Amino acid sequence: MSKVSVIVPVYNVEEYLPKCIESCLAQTFTDFDLILVNDGSKDNSLAICKEYEKKDSRIQVLDKPNGGLSDARNAGMKLVKTPYVYFLDSDDFIEPTLLDKCITKLNETDADMVIFDVYQYFMKTNTKEIIKSGYEIETCVNVKDNPDVLTKVLNAAWNKMYKVSLFKENQIEYPVGYYYEDLGTTYKLMLKAKKICFINEPLYDYLADRPGNITQQFNNKTYHILDMVKENIEYYKKENVFDLYYNELMYLAGINIMECLKKTRDINDKETVNKFIDDCFEFIRLTFPQFPKCKYEICRQKNDWIYANPTLLKTYLTVRKRWH
Repeated sequence: MSKVSVIVPVYNVEEYLPKCIESCLAQTFTDFDLILVNDGSKDNSLAICKEYEKKDSRIQVLDKPNGGLSDARNAGMKLVKTPYVYFLDSDDFIEPTLLDKCITKLNETDADMVIFDVYQYFMKTNTKEIIKSGYEIETCVNVKDNPDVLTKVLNAAWNKMYKVSLFKENQIEYPVGYYYEDLGTTYKLMLKAKKICFINEPLYDYLADRPGNITQQFNNKTYHILDMVKENIEYYKKENVFDLYYNELMYLAGINIMECLKKTRDINDKETVNKFIDDCFEFIRLTFPQFPKCKYEICRQKNDWIYANPTLLKTYLTVRKRWH
């Protein structure tokens, strides 16, 4: 049996998919299964997947109707027969030693998940920036003893490798039909992990400015940020630890909602903008009345204080866009 399954959800990424797959096949650790889940692509992505499947026995292609990223990941998980699983987005690629270093770390520590740093790659300038996890330690941690770990890591699925049992024993799946699905999953997994370890080295290449990147755009699905924040809160309430991790959950809600509020800078429809601002702050007011007062610094960047106050934000946007 192979050691790890790499699950790659695929949807209309013919331009980026070969590099993604090649980065898997170039791994120094070779004992893995590569599960390519074609999620109803309308371009040549499925044909590319099948071509690679013919060339390498480690590759399995699952072709399914379009259901979104979460549905594709969940479908891939049903095919996993390995002790470890890793999720890779099909428009990104990985460094050659990712699997080797993650599996070595998990074997050494018996951790439930390992988290590593990321290269944020900017296509326009051909430059990279390193995004660190914020936890540069050799020992393992858990949420119970180190609650601040919740505030230190990206919510992304792709800078972590997991024990498959962490998902299956806790019946955790990715929420289907939503954007920001990682936000609604990662912190459930972290809460349930007995051990979380770190590799302080960038092993993943994230294409930050790819055309069509959904994280950069505002549309009706931007509202899903509220759904995924609620998903976290309801899970922690169900586990009877909401009050225990109140500050951590406020921080996660605050920074993620504020990042989506920043997208209003690119929207010219005043009514749409004001409604989104009102809906976000109504949710915050009801859930975290003390916001933005928190144990952790929610306003992390220079002008974040604007996005932490609905009146200031509306005034700023009115002046910026010359609304009347």
